[in-house]
Amino acid sequence: NTEWGAVAYLSHSKYGTCTNGNCSEIRINNNEAFITGYAAIVAPTKGSSATSIEGNLHEPTVLGADGTYTVNYKNSAADVASTTGNKTGVYDMSGGAWEFVMGYTTNTSKEGGESGITTLYPKFFTDSQWKRYYDTYSSGTYTDYNNRILGDATGEMGPFANKLEDIGSWYNDYSNFMSLPSWPWFCRGGRWAQGTAAGTFAFNDMNGGIDINTSFRIVLAPNNN
Repeated sequence: NTEWGAVAYLSHSKYGTCTNGNCSEIRINNNEAFITGYAAIVAPTKGSSATSIEGNLHEPTVLGADGTYTVNYKNSAADVASTTGNKTGVYDMSGGAWEFVMGYTTNTSKEGGESGITTLYPKFFTDSQWKRYYDTYSSGTYTDYNNRILGDATGEMGPFANKLEDIGSWYNDYSNFMSLPSWPWFCRGGRWAQGTAAGTFAFNDMNGGIDINTSFRIVLAPNNN
């Protein structure tokens, strides 16, 4: 979760979308087929509760094809969905699917939530080793923003307003902290249908189980060989 926060902050700097102090929000991936690397041609103006399609446009496509409202990463118009504003950045930080990250709160009703991941890891690592791979939080309710880890781009996104969703001050992104007893995992970014509520700074609580709208990110680091 803190690594997601680092990428989010870098996207909001001179190394990302900011020029001379003026920054722009990463454009949402509005592809209903959950295909990576897509960008909305027009930025949404309404959140997921909106009924106006003009305010929150989205559609499915086949792999590699542009749609009416969404374009794929090979099209330069999709560069606005990258954390750097070009093809060298990270895509799908806004929209697409919610993404599980390794941020977990203890004392849940079921160890590891529905994922069972905290009983899987000790089979391969010692206790001190496997805990290096996720951030541990203390939290009781979805508004416990003060339990954030500084730099993870969650609690510092406030002040927060209670609406149909809990909305943070940064681009009105979705902002639910992890909560007990049943929602111990963080997921980030929002999904294609959530319009302005999705974004690089969006975060939500999840139970760790399988969900059609939630995925995870695999990062490959090539070497010189």
